[in-house]
Amino acid sequence: MFSSSHTIQAQSSASGQYPQNKVTIVGSGIIGAIEAYNAYLEAKAKGTQVRVTLYEKNKSISDTTTANIVPSLTPDEILSVVPRGPVLVEKLGIVFSQPGGIRVNDVDGVNDSLVAQTFIEQVQEYSKDEAGHAARTTALLELGKKSMELWQEMYDNADAELKKILEDSNFNPCREPKQTENRQLHDGYRVDLIYSVPNAKQKAEGMKQDYDSLKYKNCKILSPSEVKEIDPFLADFCESHSEMNDAGDIIWKNDAVALYRPGGCLDTEIFLPKFYAYLKKVMGQYVSDDGKSKDCFQLSFEKNVTGIIYDDHNQSVVNGLRFFNNTIKQNKHAYAKSNYVFCPGESVGTLNKLGLSEPAYSGFAGASLILNIPIPANKLEQYAKFNHCMEVHQEGVVLAWQARFRDNKIFIGVAGTKAFYSDKKPKKDEDFAKNRNLLQLNMINDVLPEFISLAFGRDTKGKLLEESDLQFLENNHIAQRWVGTRAVAYDGFPTLGEVHNANGKLSNARCTTHLGSGGVSFAPAAVNMSRRSYQDANAKGDDFVETVLMYASSLRKR
Repeated sequence: MFSSSHTIQAQSSASGQYPQNKVTIVGSGIIGAIEAYNAYLEAKAKGTQVRVTLYEKNKSISDTTTANIVPSLTPDEILSVVPRGPVLVEKLGIVFSQPGGIRVNDVDGVNDSLVAQTFIEQVQEYSKDEAGHAARTTALLELGKKSMELWQEMYDNADAELKKILEDSNFNPCREPKQTENRQLHDGYRVDLIYSVPNAKQKAEGMKQDYDSLKYKNCKILSPSEVKEIDPFLADFCESHSEMNDAGDIIWKNDAVALYRPGGCLDTEIFLPKFYAYLKKVMGQYVSDDGKSKDCFQLSFEKNVTGIIYDDHNQSVVNGLRFFNNTIKQNKHAYAKSNYVFCPGESVGTLNKLGLSEPAYSGFAGASLILNIPIPANKLEQYAKFNHCMEVHQEGVVLAWQARFRDNKIFIGVAGTKAFYSDKKPKKDEDFAKNRNLLQLNMINDVLPEFISLAFGRDTKGKLLEESDLQFLENNHIAQRWVGTRAVAYDGFPTLGEVHNANGKLSNARCTTHLGSGGVSFAPAAVNMSRRSYQDANAKGDDFVETVLMYASSLRKR
């Protein structure tokens, strides 16, 4: 995994049969999960075992960001978080509830902290390099497509048990359709909706150009009738946002359009617990010094890492971790290789707090809303095959969206809309979360009024829902509200590979972080690149890998 690993000195095992290598991962979101999976695959390919331990600061998987969002799988999702220099300043002057705004005013220290000012300054400086920004954008799009291919590869190469986990988790790949004669859902492409956006068709054409540049060949702007043919459940939306032209054809109004584009999804609320249980099973056990069998895979909760313990004789070698209660975890066994991977994700500024170099960073808050709508017994058959995923766009708002029949209910999950939160942690009762959750509820009602009407027991089509309506759904356990942060670097590029302290590069540690809202989409490719930063022989001569790792350096600054 790391070509320049350091052997941690410890007393040799007297009777144990330990794996040769150990990997310690900080963070158990989707990045940590894919890191663990890759460590397992590498050991399996070599016919050996590896011990993997994940430390998670939350009490359970259900508390993590990944478990509370409804991830889209697209090659461009990561591009939508950090506005560029002058645009960032402009957006920071507009309250989040206005089109294009990202400012919050009810949280002390968000807009004037040192973290905020450093981030803004670096964004502004970076934005002067137009050519550099264009090159990074191209690299991110190519990295995104690579990640879509790796998600598909994961499914194709999975054993029967893992395939079923992915299918149970609503895995829809993002790839070229296998059936090209008739456009359909669940075949690598999906229908995305844009509305309440002036000249919506122009926005869709810009999106299409990006996918065309990545050699996706089947993108198309759809007519209302084509949308209804592909997904009849969108008929209400089509009727509300279309009109008849002079020739008698039904066309979109100026502010609405639909795009057939590459895209998929994954229900991480279901996927993560099942995936971790799978890893525990397939990775097997080893025999410790006391003769007891122990799992090679371990996931430990409420382990908030607050410090790094270094080797007494070499400050470039990690020899353990310190936790919030001042406890320390170090290896009691001498592994041939003992490596550490930092995947903090939602925990803004973790590298910096641990004394490691980190590019200027900030947290952007995102809200999610999940509905589980009871269905009358006489309608179960009618809705049993309902299943779609998409993105729904409004001015300044992009919602990742999954909706399907699940557990005899209609599950609708949406996540998106951002606000600048610096290094502060958002809360459900703050203005941003309450306002955005209500916006999300109204957008769901715009697109799928049939199901929202079922939730309320009254016709909601064309109605503007209010805060009391959202509260009603919460009180009746139909709606689940959540808000969290995504850590991003000033240039919107993930931070991958080598990590450094004041003494230089660490020989047995690296990071995979700063993926913003693209964490799930980009997880396989980000982990692949991060791993290759220490696999010098594999990376050497590969221009794309070298370019990505240059942009992703934890030492970068403008």
